[in-house]
Amino acid sequence: MFTPKLKYELTFEGSWPTAVTFLDSSRRVAAGNQEGLLYQWELPETPPEMVAETGGRDKKAAAPNVAPVRRLDGHNNAISRLMFDTHRRQLISSSFDRTIKFWSIDAASTGTAQVVLDLQTRREQFKRTKKEEVLSAPGVEVATCSFSRSLDLHQDWIHTLGASGDFSKLISGDASSEVFVWDIERGEPLAKWKGHPWNWIVGARLSHDGSLAVVSEFRYKRDDFDIPTAGFRVFSASDGAEKLDILKVQFPKLQAEDTSYGNGQIWKKFVADGLVALAFSPDGKLIAAGQGGETDTGKAHLVETESGKLVRDVSGHQYGMTDLCFSRDGKFLFTAGRDTCIRVVQVEDGKELAVLGSPRGGQFKDWISAISLSPDESHLAAADIAGHIAVWQLQGS
Repeated sequence: MFTPKLKYELTFEGSWPTAVTFLDSSRRVAAGNQEGLLYQWELPETPPEMVAETGGRDKKAAAPNVAPVRRLDGHNNAISRLMFDTHRRQLISSSFDRTIKFWSIDAASTGTAQVVLDLQTRREQFKRTKKEEVLSAPGVEVATCSFSRSLDLHQDWIHTLGASGDFSKLISGDASSEVFVWDIERGEPLAKWKGHPWNWIVGARLSHDGSLAVVSEFRYKRDDFDIPTAGFRVFSASDGAEKLDILKVQFPKLQAEDTSYGNGQIWKKFVADGLVALAFSPDGKLIAAGQGGETDTGKAHLVETESGKLVRDVSGHQYGMTDLCFSRDGKFLFTAGRDTCIRVVQVEDGKELAVLGSPRGGQFKDWISAISLSPDESHLAAADIAGHIAVWQLQGS
């Protein structure tokens, strides 16, 4: 079913790209980086010809690059998550600058700017040629646009963002362990609560109908003393009432308030360095939770939403998982990780159907930070920290 083909490799060098999403079609992509820079690309219906890669004895064809058309100004720190609200035709972004911002994709531009997106390439070329004009050459001209509104109640870095299926609600979580559920239309909190005060909220998602929230919390420590217990819980999205402690289901002897070394060993193998990638299945019956950080497994746990029981582990990224998403029909799970690969697995049995990219040194050059499926699920976009946005065609010629 899946015959992936790398269609574009968009240059976004400088600080690491950290977030990516398709907008209203497979030809419109937005991506943000660690500095808070946010760009929008318009991809041609027919890609330019493949181009020859420079350097190396064995030159091969590389996917074409296209310059962005617009810069979205407003963030001043890392962008942690991007989503597109199809109902209101707006891009939604969360950031380490403690804000959630909204951008109308139909808004008029406010100006223009010269931007440089190939900084690393220029530096490498300068090292070879010693020509100053390589560094000082003009960039590309893009339109600029400002955000339409901002939610500013978080007091710390916002690590995660999710939405209900109709985009009437948002959920966000930050580094002070605070979770907000928002009414998007009014821009006001519907509920808020806190996890363990030592933890960060590293994952938060809403069920498709917006009634449930799943939240993952974790805080990395280099030593084995005073380890805050990780969290993996289901809450009522309307009032923040806890409905299920999934870790407690897996490990009945777990004590949530116990910060001892012994208690940490109970949950550590299951959580790894935080369940940083979360998603409800479209029917709400399953939750996928991916192991992040420098772990050897990087698996995705599939658990029953109602009972918290583990159904199976699927996929696997040697250096840890970074992002995941379900297909619209819930039959497939797409996962990305630090092994520079995207894996497509069948949910019902965990069978791996396709691998996009290859281990370190392959097409992605370095680990992938985020992925996004296009609205028609014909394409997948991936942001990698080497400074590329890869756009894959999943099916067809």
